[in-house]
Amino acid sequence: MPASIAIALMLGCGIGTIVVGFYFFVVLLVPAWGFSFVTVSLLDVLLTWMLGFIYTYGGWALRKDQSWGWGAGVFGGVLYLLLWWPIEPFVLSPFLALAVIVIALLFSVREYYGMVRPDPEEEERTRQRLRDERTANPARLHCPRCGSSDLWISPDGSAYCQSCRAGIISARPSA
Repeated sequence: MPASIAIALMLGCGIGTIVVGFYFFVVLLVPAWGFSFVTVSLLDVLLTWMLGFIYTYGGWALRKDQSWGWGAGVFGGVLYLLLWWPIEPFVLSPFLALAVIVIALLFSVREYYGMVRPDPEEEERTRQRLRDERTANPARLHCPRCGSSDLWISPDGSAYCQSCRAGIISARPSA
């Protein structure tokens, strides 16, 4: 649910910011009644379009369940925080508030998008547990090539000799 809200806010913010960029562009080229109500520069227009593009494209990526959209959302939100005052503080203030909400929502669902590294000690314990389980060899099976009992035994009955590096299709005790 928070991810869906973040996606909707990112798409809305991005499209709204692009529209504001077009408004800035029109105000820059066609001043109203001989003077401009909002003083903007071409750099402000380009930065506004960049913010809108980052948020729209990142929201689209999250909608398609691509994890890089999470980074685009957080990066775009931080850019909103950094650039809202130099661009136009009053016009972009609603988008700034939405960007803060999006950052909070994205941080609450960062595990879903794989942005949290699992506990490395737990991963190592799990890996070691699997290794101990697979190399136990309670039936005392031997490699048909070298005779070693140092085998990695899979649940399907196949094995891999860790001494001679040979694969064994069917590991069965010799009769």
